[in-house]
Amino acid sequence: MSDTLLKGGLEKGPFSKQQLTYLDTSLKSLNTDQLQWLAGFLTSFSRIPMERVADPIDSVWVLYGTQTGNSERLAKLTAERLDGLGIGNTLCSMGSFNPRELGKINQLLVIVSTQGLGEPPVEAEAFHNYLHGKRAPSLGHMKYSVLALGDSSYADFCQTGKEFDKVFEDLGGKRFFGRVDCDVDFEDDYEEWLDGVLNEMSQSHALSANSIEKAVPETSEMEFRTYDRKTPYEAEVLQKINLNGRNSAKETLHIELDLGDSRIQYQPGDALGVYAHNPDELMMEVVETLGLTGTENVTSHTGEKSLMEALKTDYELTPLTGANVIRYAKLTKDPRLEKIVDDNMELLEYLRGKDVLDMIRETPFKLSAETFITLLRKNSPRLYSIASSSEVYGNEVHILVSTVRYEAHGRSRGGHCSTYMADRIQEGDRISVFVEHNSRFKPPVELDVPMIMVGAGTGVAPYRSFIQQRQSDTAHGKTWLFFGDRNFSKDFLYQTEWLEYLKNGILARADVAFSRDQEEKVYVQDRLLEKGKEVYQWLEEGAYFYVCGDAQKMAKDVNHALRSIIMLHGGMTEEKAKEYMDYLRAADRYQTDVY
Repeated sequence: MSDTLLKGGLEKGPFSKQQLTYLDTSLKSLNTDQLQWLAGFLTSFSRIPMERVADPIDSVWVLYGTQTGNSERLAKLTAERLDGLGIGNTLCSMGSFNPRELGKINQLLVIVSTQGLGEPPVEAEAFHNYLHGKRAPSLGHMKYSVLALGDSSYADFCQTGKEFDKVFEDLGGKRFFGRVDCDVDFEDDYEEWLDGVLNEMSQSHALSANSIEKAVPETSEMEFRTYDRKTPYEAEVLQKINLNGRNSAKETLHIELDLGDSRIQYQPGDALGVYAHNPDELMMEVVETLGLTGTENVTSHTGEKSLMEALKTDYELTPLTGANVIRYAKLTKDPRLEKIVDDNMELLEYLRGKDVLDMIRETPFKLSAETFITLLRKNSPRLYSIASSSEVYGNEVHILVSTVRYEAHGRSRGGHCSTYMADRIQEGDRISVFVEHNSRFKPPVELDVPMIMVGAGTGVAPYRSFIQQRQSDTAHGKTWLFFGDRNFSKDFLYQTEWLEYLKNGILARADVAFSRDQEEKVYVQDRLLEKGKEVYQWLEEGAYFYVCGDAQKMAKDVNHALRSIIMLHGGMTEEKAKEYMDYLRAADRYQTDVY
């Protein structure tokens, strides 16, 4: 490396003169192999979540626990607002947080999501368990506030945030602003929470309301993204193909969309948010059950319009959520509903398979159109893992959608968004979409690093984008796919493409598990265990391990299988195997995208 290139490059960086001299001298003493090794090390090092550290005592700590990256994004936006106000802050993920720091923290902001059935994100588990264990410290010196992210279609809505909020209180902490629970359309609630937090802080930090308003970053990602949750893009459907074979019990749609001149950008691992419309038949039945016409004027969250227009695009009628029932019970004062909402298990059972129509039929009550829409959840996007690389397909984006259909309570039902795309959207139609970036599920930056990709059903979608990206980058790191579904002849999604990738070497290995093709069911975790010795060897060679698909069963079974592999083939105790897996997560080498 020439002296001119070295010095000129360093001078463009954020270094002092003393640092420039030191770096210039040090780097010129290294040979080519040493420089290449250092470059790789620094790249890997930068991917590990690190704290933005200010003075621990005077600093406001912003601690986040995330599964898909939403909590992390909001935490970073919060830190930017604090920076703009001149308030020192420390930004840290729960996965890399040292609980011993709690004794030094006077002000704590917690942003955490809930996954599965009221469970904390994987990176938040250890901290959550610590706070609920015997070693948890007294927090009488600390003021805190919690922002909880969740999905009201689950009975355990925002459960993890509620548990953090309560345990901080039980340990002596004092809320300086009350917890805010956010549904999937979290932006407005987040702004409400942050404004409340900053207004409370203004008293201790001598800030004026005017300075708080001015502290909004001019480059705020939420404000300056051209197309997002609030302003989706109307993408044209180019192609819709059912990938399942004849007589399959499943319907899995490969959908290709045109992003036109939107300049929307996405990366492998990101998701596409899709807004669906309620079906006309369901809307008419709801309106008739309420004794309304549908022409009544209402004030929706998007403006004034007729009831039918609002029901079509602005609100959800299915599935029934806990929030729907709680609001309706409070309004009707029906003893049966009041009893149900007081018992979480009863509420969970009541919600099973129901929609809003079921609720208003079972418990009739006279409602105006305006009052009725206050019971409903805003129309929320459904997120689908992107199954294409923009390097290969340019302005197109591909997704994989599993159509949900079932019978319940004497009626045929379907998924809010999946049946919208399966039954009511045709090629040439336009649907409302936006890209949801996922910083927690990405292929390795280094092109020579191996990858092990585990997915079942539509969980294979992001791996198609990973492979396409690697082929475009002419990466030479070996890749291994574990894929599972029901039947080989009917449900081998993207079979032709995988075989072609195997043939040209982009995909080094592929192992499949089709559970219904033999008497004893076989799943991806079984294939992992069968190949355990080689899987462990790949991990020792630096492989990244990915899991995508069902959170409740598949992902947990794969996690157990991986731990067993590490114990058996690494000769480790269960505790050491857990430490090994914790290291993989901390280094971003064990990534999950589960739902």
